[in-house]
Amino acid sequence: MFAFFKDIYLNKRLVLSLAWTDFKARYAGSFLGIFWAFINPLVTIFIYWFVFGVGLKAGSTDGGYPFIIYLVTGIIAWFFFSDTIMNATNSFREYSYLVKKVVFNIRILPTVKLVANLFTHLFFIAITVILCALYGYYPGPHLIMIVYFLFALIMFLTGVTWITSSIQPFMPDMIQFISVSLQAIMWSCPILYSPSIFSPTIQGILRLNPLYYIVMGYRSSFLGDEWFILRWKMGLYFWAWTIAMLWIGSKLYNGLSQHFSDVL
Repeated sequence: MFAFFKDIYLNKRLVLSLAWTDFKARYAGSFLGIFWAFINPLVTIFIYWFVFGVGLKAGSTDGGYPFIIYLVTGIIAWFFFSDTIMNATNSFREYSYLVKKVVFNIRILPTVKLVANLFTHLFFIAITVILCALYGYYPGPHLIMIVYFLFALIMFLTGVTWITSSIQPFMPDMIQFISVSLQAIMWSCPILYSPSIFSPTIQGILRLNPLYYIVMGYRSSFLGDEWFILRWKMGLYFWAWTIAMLWIGSKLYNGLSQHFSDVL
C-alpha cells in the first residue's frame, strides 16, 4: 500500500501533466470545450433546486438554511465522488496502450483520473463559498476544515478506485454495476434531505454510509456548524473504511495487474 503512494509521489509531475491532458481531452472537439465540465453539474443543481426547493416546497432545512445552500454544500462532494469513480474505474482499459508498455508505471492511472476531476471540484468549492456569502453565510474559521475533508475524500476515493479499476479489466460490466450502485448510495447521503426527518434508527443506518461523514463535514465547513473533532466517532469509522479500501485495493492490484495486458 505504501509503495503505491511512493510511486504517486515520485511521479507527481507526470500525474499532473496526464491529468490536465485528460481533463482537456474529454471535451476536445466540442463547441464549448471544458465548459461542459461545469455546465453539467450546474444544470443538475438547478433541476434539484427547482424540483425539491420550488416544486416540492422544501424551503429551508435544519438550522434554517435556504434549500439551495443546503443542497450545494453537500452535492459538490457527491459530484467529485461519483465522477471520479466512473472515470477512474475504466482507467486501465482507457489507457490500455500504456498498460502494455513494460516501462510505464500504470499504478498512477487511477490517480490521474482523480486529479483530473479535482480541477473541476476546486472550482465548485470556490463557487460554493461565493454562493454562501451571497446568502449571508460568510467564510469563517470552520472553512479550514474543507482541507481535511477533501483530503479524507481523496484517500477514500483512492482506495475505492484501486479496487474497481483492478477488477474492471476482467469484468467489463463493472461500470454498469457502479452506475446502478451510485444511485442507491446518493439517496443514502443527506444531500437532498435532512437526516432529522427520519427516526433515530434510520439515522443510524444512514450513518453506515462512509460518505455521510464527508457530506456533513463539507456542510459544516461552509456553514460553520461544528468542528470535525466533535464527530470523532464517525471519523474513526470513516478512516477504518478508508484504510480497509486502500489495503484491499493494493492487494487486488498486486494480484491482478500482471494479467491486465492479457485481457485488455
